[in-house]
Amino acid sequence: NIAIGAVYKFLRESKNFTQKEAAGEEISIPQLSNFENGKTIVGTQHFIVLLRNINVEMFEFQNAYNQYLRNNDILFFTVRISEAVMERDVAKLKLFLLQVKKLLSMNPNSKRLKIDYIWIKSVLYFIDTSYILTKNEEDVLISYLFNLKEWGIYDIRLLGTCAQFIDVLKLAELTKRMINPIQMNIVSYHIKHAMIQCILNIINIFVEKKIFEPARRLILYLENTEIHDYFMFDKLTLIYNKANYSYQKGDPNACLLYTSPSPRDGAT
Repeated sequence: NIAIGAVYKFLRESKNFTQKEAAGEEISIPQLSNFENGKTIVGTQHFIVLLRNINVEMFEFQNAYNQYLRNNDILFFTVRISEAVMERDVAKLKLFLLQVKKLLSMNPNSKRLKIDYIWIKSVLYFIDTSYILTKNEEDVLISYLFNLKEWGIYDIRLLGTCAQFIDVLKLAELTKRMINPIQMNIVSYHIKHAMIQCILNIINIFVEKKIFEPARRLILYLENTEIHDYFMFDKLTLIYNKANYSYQKGDPNACLLYTSPSPRDGAT
């Protein structure tokens, strides 16, 4: 609660809004002051309006909140793990793994810690192939993913990173569930981008294993998905995947214009 209020205050002041302007007609100024100082909390419906009053989107608040906790939270994957992978920093990844393992020893029933451990171990595999998931870890991963009803960024990136450890039939089914259009969050810009990156990695896995029908369906899905021009690498990877798909199927006219982008490059 202290962190939430403190982060809100930081964003409000960084946007140069007074407490009166931020509170508006939603809550009183004393209520806002107590919230910012960690003395009270505000209801969700009020908090959404308070964010709107200072021109901050929910995902921006979440990012600022994560940054606030970053020095104390070794599980801040979307930044710290990704940075370690990009830097090929095996020592840092191994340290993260040991830290999570220590936490897990103190809380062995924590599902989140089990999944976090599997995630880091899978990321390490892209740099050091000796880090292979055990059968029990694979079972925990599969159980977690198959029981999801809503897929968030964490879950999508988890699937993309761990896909090489999942049986192809289960991988095809999980991918189908992930792109299920009835999900609430699928319209989110950030969710869609994470999903595109995950699917590109999975297409590559299917093609390498010569499992062509699921690969064809995913290529078609991405061709019918609007990929923003900002993500030119994703567009080029799709072109490569489509050409590689045709080539692996035996099409002598498939034109491979791009060097194969290893799934290790975009695992997180």
